[in-house]
Amino acid sequence: MSEIVERAIQSAGLGDLVAARRGGLSPEQVARLRSADLLVLGALSDHVRAEEVGPNVTIYVAEPPADGRPRVVFPVPAASFTGFDLLREVAVARISGPRGLRVRLDWTAAGGLELAQVALGFGVDELVGRIANKRGLPLEEGELLGVGKKSRLEAADLVKRKELAELVRRAGRVPSFAATAQALEEAHG
Repeated sequence: MSEIVERAIQSAGLGDLVAARRGGLSPEQVARLRSADLLVLGALSDHVRAEEVGPNVTIYVAEPPADGRPRVVFPVPAASFTGFDLLREVAVARISGPRGLRVRLDWTAAGGLELAQVALGFGVDELVGRIANKRGLPLEEGELLGVGKKSRLEAADLVKRKELAELVRRAGRVPSFAATAQALEEAHG
């Protein structure tokens, strides 16, 4: 953690929570997190993410398989979050959750890829959503997209995966695409 980030966390009155979270946070401490400055909260949650799960971001482009690991998924069904509310909830979940918690964001239900990219800085380490064309429709098998100045055609699915990977890289993370439940089922017959 940089010195300036550490000073911001201390001046926001959250420095004690870094050590306290190892034993679990009290409801009062979680309430302090919820009322903290959003940028300081993001810095703290990003520090926790870096310490516990590292720079890797797993990307699922279909329904992910259940693996039994502790995780929280955003957006929470039936919750109506603004973008800022969602970022705050992601950060609070990362900081107050158990060590090594996976924090997943569904970009198709949470306001798109732009918000998902910002959420990477608030503790998200898994992205899930469907790959779609510009109109939001699912890609058809064999669909091609024009790429580059001379518009050479490439497989749309591959182009979209490259875009997702680059989005994650620009956030300073390391992308990896995970096998989906359907792909695992097909591989194991």
